[in-house]
Amino acid sequence: MTTTSSVGGGGERRGAPNEFGPLHRIRGSLRRRLGLAVARLRHPRVKFGRRCDVRPGARFLVARGGTVRFGEDCVLDYGLVVESRGRLEVGERTVFGHHCTVASDESIRIGQNCLIAEMVSIRDHDHAFSSTDVSIVDQGRETAPIRIGDNVWIGGKATITKGVSIGSNSVIGAHAVVTRDLPADCVAVGIPARVIRHRGSKVPLVEE
Repeated sequence: MTTTSSVGGGGERRGAPNEFGPLHRIRGSLRRRLGLAVARLRHPRVKFGRRCDVRPGARFLVARGGTVRFGEDCVLDYGLVVESRGRLEVGERTVFGHHCTVASDESIRIGQNCLIAEMVSIRDHDHAFSSTDVSIVDQGRETAPIRIGDNVWIGGKATITKGVSIGSNSVIGAHAVVTRDLPADCVAVGIPARVIRHRGSKVPLVEE
C-alpha cells in the first residue's frame, strides 16, 4: 500500500511534534498562508476552508455553474488537478497526494479525514461507447455520482469510477479499480476491487 503525504507546510506531519525546530514550523505556516491566499485570488469559484494547504502546481478548472468546496485543513499537494462542471464537496482534514485527478461532471462527495494517495483518479463520468456506428469521441459522456465516506484511505494509483459509493473507514489498495459499491470498514484490493477482509478482523473472507 502506498501512502500519501500527510505532512503540513514545510514538512512537519499533521498532529505530530515538529522535529525540525521552530524556524521550520514558522516557515511552513507562512508558506501555507501565502499559498492559500494566492489560491483564493486565482480561483474565486473554489471555496477553500480555513488553513487549507494548497501546494504549488495544484490546478483548478471550474466551469460556470460548477461548484468546488474544500473543508478546513485539507492538503492539496502539487500536481493535483480538479475539474468541475458539476458539484465537488470535500470534508475537512482530507489529504490529496501529488498528481491526483478529481473530475466532476455531476456530483462527487468526499468525506472528512480521508487519505488519498498520489496519482489517484476519481471521475464521476465516462465515455459512452454503446454504438459501433459512431466514433466514441462523438458519443458523449455518461455520468453518475460518487460518494466516499469519512476516514477512507485510497492507495496510490487507484481509480474510482462513476456511480460508486465507498463506506466510511475503508481502505482501498494501491492500483485498485473500484467499479462497484464497497461497504464501510472494509479492505478492498484488485481489478476490479473486491473486499478481502473487514477492518478489525485478521481473518480473510472466504472466496466464493
